[in-house]
Amino acid sequence: MSGGNIAITGVPTTPGAGGSVPIRREIRDLQRNFPDQFNLYVLGLQNLQSLDESQLQSYYQIAGIHGQPFKPWNGVTSSTDWRTSSGFGGYCTHSSILFVSWHRPYLALYEQALYKSVQTVAQKFPAGPLRDKYVAAAKDFRAPYFDWASQPPAGSTAFPSAISQSFILVVDVDGATKTIANPINRFAFHPVNPAAGDFNANWSRFPQTVRYPDRAGKSQDSRIAPILANELASLRSNVSLLLLSYTNFDAFSFNRWDPNTSPGAFGSLEDIHNEIHDRVGGGGHMSALEVSAFDPIFWMHHINVDRMWAIWQDLNPTSFMSPRPAPSSTFNASRGATQDQNTPLSPFWDKSGSKFWTSAQVKDSAATFGYAYPETQKWNFPSTQAYQASLRQTVISLYGSNVFRNFLANIATREVSSAAPSVAAATAGIAALGLAGPIPENTEETKPAAAAAPAAAAPAQKKLASETKPETKPATEDKSPIPASLAHLAPNNEYTEWLVLVRAQKHGIGQSFRVQVFLGDIDESAPETWDTEWNSVGRVSVLGRAPETQCGKCVADTAEGLMVSGTVPLTSALLQDIVAHKLASLEPKDVLPHLKADLRWKVRLFTGEERAVTDVPELRVSVASTKVKIGADGLPVYSGQYTVHPEATEGKPAGLRAGDHI
Repeated sequence: MSGGNIAITGVPTTPGAGGSVPIRREIRDLQRNFPDQFNLYVLGLQNLQSLDESQLQSYYQIAGIHGQPFKPWNGVTSSTDWRTSSGFGGYCTHSSILFVSWHRPYLALYEQALYKSVQTVAQKFPAGPLRDKYVAAAKDFRAPYFDWASQPPAGSTAFPSAISQSFILVVDVDGATKTIANPINRFAFHPVNPAAGDFNANWSRFPQTVRYPDRAGKSQDSRIAPILANELASLRSNVSLLLLSYTNFDAFSFNRWDPNTSPGAFGSLEDIHNEIHDRVGGGGHMSALEVSAFDPIFWMHHINVDRMWAIWQDLNPTSFMSPRPAPSSTFNASRGATQDQNTPLSPFWDKSGSKFWTSAQVKDSAATFGYAYPETQKWNFPSTQAYQASLRQTVISLYGSNVFRNFLANIATREVSSAAPSVAAATAGIAALGLAGPIPENTEETKPAAAAAPAAAAPAQKKLASETKPETKPATEDKSPIPASLAHLAPNNEYTEWLVLVRAQKHGIGQSFRVQVFLGDIDESAPETWDTEWNSVGRVSVLGRAPETQCGKCVADTAEGLMVSGTVPLTSALLQDIVAHKLASLEPKDVLPHLKADLRWKVRLFTGEERAVTDVPELRVSVASTKVKIGADGLPVYSGQYTVHPEATEGKPAGLRAGDHI
């Protein structure tokens, strides 16, 4: 360390056999299978959140690096050409080539602070076997992630109860079992009103972080699971598409659009990342980049984003960022200066404390910061080829092998709203195919004793348990690449994949918004139900900022008219209409008239308020298709050639017209 600079080291680690390092685990896996580490995670996070907010390695200060209070962290100030009228412009790298790499040392800083708190807590247990048990569990502790795209375990919800419940049962440091306020659920500001000027008026009114706040400012976490579940098909398809078909780092990693963007590169990991901020936040802290890092789920979300990058990296080890001129002045570079893998990732000092980390230096998470993920334990494989084959199979098992298998896992098992259009036809079609019935979304997680809900919640839990219906399964399991009941839709194992492409000015309406895509009628009188309607296909979420934002990069991006893009996979929704006998095939001759008649989209703010589609500058919604071959292993092989179909959107507000550039 040099001159008081805080070195970002992650957790100091001595690699084991073959280079093995400890694992960052999924929150439900940690809770269920590593209960001692889960208990330490809860207590360690509570301890970290309790630190004085003036300490640079406190939860408050680390979260504040991401946006508000827009104060330099660890003395790292920005250049004068990036300041806003209010002063310091922050460290934003969103919609930037540095998006995923900047967040990696940021997460390492959080993890090293959390690890320190976990060690402190472990040493507080009474001397003897109890302390020994927790000290041993603390040794290999790493921060967990929330995999929002995998199918929830049977009987569980799409939003884990460990995150959503307000109180949680722990074994405290005195050895007694207690109910405490759940630090995974919320962060309580202390003092309730932080230092003057730390937050703007919109956020200073909240004494703690919130999700889907009601009019009284209280969280409504119960709204999150149904929304995540309803659009899970789109989300899983997007993740599979990115991990299995994108081979260019720039296209994979960030969402900046330019006129050279091809139809096959509209999606990105950043686009998916934005959707989770939207789905989980609902107008609360996670919805706004300026304050999202104060919500404890931010860290689990971003660690999962880092995990997605780690998996993709090892499937595409030779692909990395291309040097490009910075399109606007940022903290890291002035407009026109080259941004590349050697651009400093301010304000994160490397292990020497004398210079900043660069993207090139943080590519290897195990060697640099001492962690891996369950899927990236490459030391367990005899060769790179065997390791990559395992990674692909893991993607299949977690996110589905192809759209037909995904359809059975997602659409055929999701909860159906009784008010949704065409439910009778859809469920009848599903039943005719012999598919599983819907899994209720209101069941509780199976939790170890150390994570049970408090006694006060017991009556409600019993009620939910009594409402739970057993999961039904097909009598026989079809292991062919494409299920026999759907094979006619892919002659010779080939079919047409469909995507909705969206682009718009990021800051065009001065706040965050979503473009929500529907296939079928919309209940115009009840926008509050749109997120859970049967025909809601998916969304592209745009994290825009207000004109008065303190984010200097955002001010520059607004002046430049920054455009971003995203995708909504459409094929699962088309399969839904096929089994409902509303559509004959996936071929253009059938799909295009169907889309022209039934494809719709709405623009809504993250708070749920609808805005006119025409209010969003340069919004264009288009449809593209590509040919896909399903291999014997079930993996989709994308042709890479995309056809744009303006006839599907022409004549609709913001729809692409013939002759328009996508």
